[in-house]
Amino acid sequence: MRCIKNLFVRFFDIRPKNQDDYYVFLRWSVSRKLAWAVAAVISVFCLSLIWSSKPDKLHGENAVKSYKYNSLSLKFVTGKVRILGKSGYTAYVGDVERGIVKGKGTLYGIQGNVVYEGDFDANAYNGTGKYYSDNAQLVYEGAFQNNRYCGAGKLYRENGMLWYEGNFNQGFMEGEGTLYDTAQQQIYSGSFRHDRILYQELIGRSTSEIAAKYNGAKEIYMGEDTYCVYMKDIDAIYFGADRSNTLEGTFLVSGVYVLQTDICLNGELLSDIAQLHGFFGSPVYEGNTFLDAEDEIALNTMCGLTGSDVLYGKAGYQVNSVYDDVKEVSGFDREYQAYIYVYESEGVLYTFFCKDKEKGFDFYRIE
Repeated sequence: MRCIKNLFVRFFDIRPKNQDDYYVFLRWSVSRKLAWAVAAVISVFCLSLIWSSKPDKLHGENAVKSYKYNSLSLKFVTGKVRILGKSGYTAYVGDVERGIVKGKGTLYGIQGNVVYEGDFDANAYNGTGKYYSDNAQLVYEGAFQNNRYCGAGKLYRENGMLWYEGNFNQGFMEGEGTLYDTAQQQIYSGSFRHDRILYQELIGRSTSEIAAKYNGAKEIYMGEDTYCVYMKDIDAIYFGADRSNTLEGTFLVSGVYVLQTDICLNGELLSDIAQLHGFFGSPVYEGNTFLDAEDEIALNTMCGLTGSDVLYGKAGYQVNSVYDDVKEVSGFDREYQAYIYVYESEGVLYTFFCKDKEKGFDFYRIE
């Protein structure tokens, strides 16, 4: 036992005992044992680096090299590779540049499903490509920037049918674009921001111009002092400036009801009164008001969409069907009231109809 101990002591004792235990280099003297120990460590490191630099596996006819995602040797590779995830599954096949994913490639999920295929740069989706859902359904194809939809692209429904084609920014539908229904028919073509239609652009347009932009299902409401059109596929109702009661008449749109419980302003979604105060400042009017015929049509339509009486109960206006999509308004409840907040910004009036004061709103009107 003592012999073994002495052997270890002698082997690991690198302290020089005399002058012959030194290497002399210029003015410096270095312990021979220390020098050999350092050389041995460097040799082992170099051998391990060389060993780790070899590919883990070779795949396919083109012998694509495979590397683990955290492989040191991957950082020195340029060309086409296969990168393995933590559990050993194929996570990526494509181009890299000194270990950075750059060029053409395909990203895979842990189940082997394709997540993304197309252009990469700096380990992110950059360029053009296709993004898929977990069940291998195409979700989006087009331009990407830092993993987000950015530029021209197409967005698809869960059943694979085209939903939107147009411009994107930071992952949102933004700019000029077109919506499609489930039959792949064009519904609406216009401007978008933060995934929402810019309904403001409809104000002041002629009804013929709107007809060229909107091709979806609609209902027309006509009365002695009323003319408005419910655009079912985009949750909006527009009304005319001259209250025309003829189907053929062309006039300018003076306002639009948006049957949604939030609004996108400057790229931010707002859904309660406190947020509206923060954006607009103080309202130009706040309080109860009597509703006119268009207000009640919007109210009752919103009630139908939500399946409940949104405000204080369904307004009692009277309509008669002339055709399936044309209704004649013969009267409305002139005593019906609702609580509203009215704001003005850049020459546009925003009126928010509410059930409860200081909470959310149920729909709004812009004019």
